[in-house]
Amino acid sequence: MMRRPLKLLLVCHANVCRSPMAERVFRHVLNDVMEAEVSSAGLAAMSGSPIHPLAREVLGARGYDRPGDTNAMRLVKPMLDWADVVLTMESGQRLEIIRRFPLAALNVWTLGHWIDREIDDPVGGDRARFESSLDLIEQCARSWLPVLTQQPTL
Repeated sequence: MMRRPLKLLLVCHANVCRSPMAERVFRHVLNDVMEAEVSSAGLAAMSGSPIHPLAREVLGARGYDRPGDTNAMRLVKPMLDWADVVLTMESGQRLEIIRRFPLAALNVWTLGHWIDREIDDPVGGDRARFESSLDLIEQCARSWLPVLTQQPTL
């Protein structure tokens, strides 16, 4: 039986920093090991907002595909229906998704679940703070690889 692609959704607050960075990281790390579709959204995103300039800068500096005209998207139920796994940056965001969409509870986790970390919002910080956020996102993404790659068809 052929395995269908994993559908992964990354969620943060505004979908202009953390979740777009995590989307690029997961596209990169999953590309070599499995077929996956990766997307991102924000709980309170202003749909159409561009990615934060410092997020774009640190992604480019690390060689990740630079988000072109990618714009923020507000999280809506069809996105949750689409996703096999939903990863939030903070536990409060996970709880908010479950509050709004109780049937999604089994598929929603925090990105830092396996290493017991939260990804703080770097907005308002300098480039070093964005780099630190990206470091943690990369570490968390690696911690998810054994779980995501061992899943049978979800």
